[in-house]
Amino acid sequence: MRVAAGVADVVLRYNSGPRFRFGETEYDESLLDATLFDSLKTFAPGEYFDQASLREFQARLQRTNYFSSVVVQPLLERTRGDTVPIEVNLQAAKRHSFDVGVGYSTDTQERVSLTWRTPRINRFGHSQVTRLELSPVNPSGRITYSIPITDPLNDIAQLWGKLEANKYGDIDSRQAELGARRETKVGKWIYAYSLRGLNESWDVWDTSKTSDYLLPGGSLSRRQHSGSLVDPPAGFNQLYTLEAGSQQMGSDTDLLRATAELRYVFTPWPRHRVVSRAEAGAVEIANGDRNDVPPSLAFFAGGSQSIRGYAYQSLGAEVSVQQADGRTKTLVVGGDRLLIGSLEYQYYFTGKWRGAVFVDAGDAFNDGEYETKVGAGLGIHYISPVGAIRVELANSVSERKPQWYLHFNIGTEF
Repeated sequence: MRVAAGVADVVLRYNSGPRFRFGETEYDESLLDATLFDSLKTFAPGEYFDQASLREFQARLQRTNYFSSVVVQPLLERTRGDTVPIEVNLQAAKRHSFDVGVGYSTDTQERVSLTWRTPRINRFGHSQVTRLELSPVNPSGRITYSIPITDPLNDIAQLWGKLEANKYGDIDSRQAELGARRETKVGKWIYAYSLRGLNESWDVWDTSKTSDYLLPGGSLSRRQHSGSLVDPPAGFNQLYTLEAGSQQMGSDTDLLRATAELRYVFTPWPRHRVVSRAEAGAVEIANGDRNDVPPSLAFFAGGSQSIRGYAYQSLGAEVSVQQADGRTKTLVVGGDRLLIGSLEYQYYFTGKWRGAVFVDAGDAFNDGEYETKVGAGLGIHYISPVGAIRVELANSVSERKPQWYLHFNIGTEF
């Protein structure tokens, strides 16, 4: 101590004792299989105790949706030496839940949906989701049964069945599908491979056709964003798919189908937001008639999620047919190629309201027959808790007689 200078030196000695280590973890094994439980753990017995690891473990258990309540805590009163046991209190989620939804889109018109979920069928983490959707354009029903393989968050197998009716251009289609898929997340990428059986019947003009396909395939995707998922200021989505069909494996036609979808969002300055989108696709047919390929495997464009300024799935390769009165009618039957680009600028008037101007361009066409179709317009968006409510007016500016289309949608870019 230096009294004359008015200064004192203080030395602190702190002895925390030995650093604690993780002990065994206790939980109700009737709720979750030990192998799955261990795959979610962020620590192992003998590792140094870390509160952040406990929080991450609790978050991973909650993200499975198996439980309504998860509490992970150290049992300090049972510490032996430097080892602390961990207790996990789990409260099972409701065995079944049901959601009813009502919506409207200018593409599919009014719709009513019923979703039935069973988040945990058994201690092995099996789950199911059944969804029925009624709408004038594409009523559908789908059941998906999910089975964790090594990790319920990052390695899942799915079995599904689907029935759907849809209208593609001037084609009315009915699809029945069974499939199996394994999806694995590695880092920020999701890898998946699948096998699906497709039976599709469709009517075009006075002709009815039916085809069967067995399609092995795979996909690669990555989704990243910053900020709120409802209205992210930045993000980049990528999805690439590849499927093949062979007559030797039970398909009616030898074909190879590939698609790519990209969406990029950025905010260069406060209140200013830019959304860009690109889509490309191709289906190669080794033999047979192009018109024998079912419409769900062909490409169509137009609508609120495609080229605005054109009606839903109204763009595609065309054929001409002779009517009873001798006149020729042109029908949209889809193409074997797809190419679309979109650019949209948004300005925020307030935190909840923004305006938008946009231009979309591209075509769904047969190889060598590309013709650029352009739609442009403006819109007003309200940022709701479930995503942007978008009202947009678009014009088919590339046509000799441009038409206006009003689009209404709810959702997010991601």
